[in-house]
Amino acid sequence: MLGDALFEKLASVAGAPISQIKLISILLVSFPIASLYGRLPAKRYNVAHLYSLIVSLIYLVPILGLGRGTLHLLFSCIGTYLIVVILRGPLMPWTAFIFCMGHLLYNHISRLVAGTPTSEIEITFTQMVFVMNLTTFAWNVHDGRRKVEDLDTSQRATRLDHVPTPLAFLGYCFFFPSMLIGPSFDYATYDALIHRTLYQNPPSTHGAKQDVKSTTPQRRPYGRRRVAYLHLLIGLIFLGFYSTYGTRAGYDRVLTPVWKQWTWLQRFGFIQFAGFTARTKYYAVWSLAEGACILTGLGFNGYDPKTGRSLWNRVQNVNILSIESAESFKVLFDSWNCRTNVWLRDCVYKRLTTKGKKPGTIQSMATFMTSALWVSPHGVEPGYHLAFVTAGMLTSLGRQYRHFVRPYFLPPAGSSSSLSKRVYDLIGWFMVQSNLNYVVAPFMLLSFRNCMTAWSRMGWYSHIIIALSMAFFQLGGRRRLRKGMEGRQAKTKPSFKLSPPSPMVDEKQETDFKWVRHALENQGEKGVHADGGFVDRVMRGAETPGTETPRTVDEEPFVHKQE
Repeated sequence: MLGDALFEKLASVAGAPISQIKLISILLVSFPIASLYGRLPAKRYNVAHLYSLIVSLIYLVPILGLGRGTLHLLFSCIGTYLIVVILRGPLMPWTAFIFCMGHLLYNHISRLVAGTPTSEIEITFTQMVFVMNLTTFAWNVHDGRRKVEDLDTSQRATRLDHVPTPLAFLGYCFFFPSMLIGPSFDYATYDALIHRTLYQNPPSTHGAKQDVKSTTPQRRPYGRRRVAYLHLLIGLIFLGFYSTYGTRAGYDRVLTPVWKQWTWLQRFGFIQFAGFTARTKYYAVWSLAEGACILTGLGFNGYDPKTGRSLWNRVQNVNILSIESAESFKVLFDSWNCRTNVWLRDCVYKRLTTKGKKPGTIQSMATFMTSALWVSPHGVEPGYHLAFVTAGMLTSLGRQYRHFVRPYFLPPAGSSSSLSKRVYDLIGWFMVQSNLNYVVAPFMLLSFRNCMTAWSRMGWYSHIIIALSMAFFQLGGRRRLRKGMEGRQAKTKPSFKLSPPSPMVDEKQETDFKWVRHALENQGEKGVHADGGFVDRVMRGAETPGTETPRTVDEEPFVHKQE
């Protein structure tokens, strides 16, 4: 393959498989290629489509050696395109969905039968991204054939009233910065990028630095390069961390004899460190891929209404700060693999829900099963199902703690904070992180025997917490907490306090690095295609009725709210 001699030397120095070295190299090379992409002629749309297609084929065939796998990708693309063009009516998107998922599952099973190790990069990793894009495309075309009044807000924004040309469709499927590992996105966003209408969002009136450039559709708003290269820096930092500690902090050490020589505190500390180290691998590759997408201009998402800064989180796949500081499982899961959550919401959960009706257990379980079958590498592994089921129970219990326990620790009316609330938040953060690192173990170990052995050596601490919490809520705890809260509210008189508006920030006058925190923290208050509490909604069908006011999918907007 192209450059194998160089990659072999790099692999021997880094002590990593050559396929992973190739993947990282491709992600890094995508930055200068993305910079050149931004200099393509503005109105030569076919040139942009061909550019992505050629670059992606070079990545796949001569570099990664996935020639046969590339044929599988083309088969999925051509099959989906024909289904969309030939079939009309409500069965079209489901036919495309079954076709794409069936093809992916076939390759998942083929990889399992062949005994391909999980560290080996092969076509199913990329095919998973294609499944999200292709099925989303089918639903967007279907929405374009429906009455506009029958669609919700997000469906109106992504509907397609015509099928694009085959070249434009392939340019979308093989968009080079996201083709290998994501992030996924809808065709309307890609089309807006190609035609430069993505930047026609009217500028803020805060005197911000982007106000001159953003009025011209041919120009990309201010802040694109610095946010893109910030993601590059973050990716490199986490890559270096994982390269240093990935082997020494692997969950497989729990299965070795050395585990029995450690004290309980050492064991618990190792689990937390192993969980964080496992996440850094994903932080690294997702940050690199997202940064390259931003450099092409794809990430633009309007302007922050408070500061006037440009937002570059349209295709955000992970919010690292939210994950590591999460005080609830809702925030944590909403911030992890965000684009997959969007896909599950838009192509499974909402599509199985009848308009005007409340989603229930069927929609919830179908969504989780789809996620399990889709997940890499290959939902046939028991470890993924163990992790998903346990995470689902923790999410459900987290919501109940939030509804029935958290109100007791909130500050009195008129106060902005209290010691009890800070203590509750600290305990919540500790419980979320420690249970997350427990759940990650089967996700990394995969086999049923290894998962059971690892959890046994960890003392089953998360399962004990789950069992005790479920017993408490089911045996009258929920009722007592609700009555106690009603008694407290009856004694409390409502009070109102008006806060002055936040001052607007002028980017021209700033000489510090506040933009760094803005780029890392912002979830996109304006039109972002974010998860917006999707996992929280999915679990609603599995919980005790009456814990909150029921809403339908159409009534409740998917807007992300930090807890």
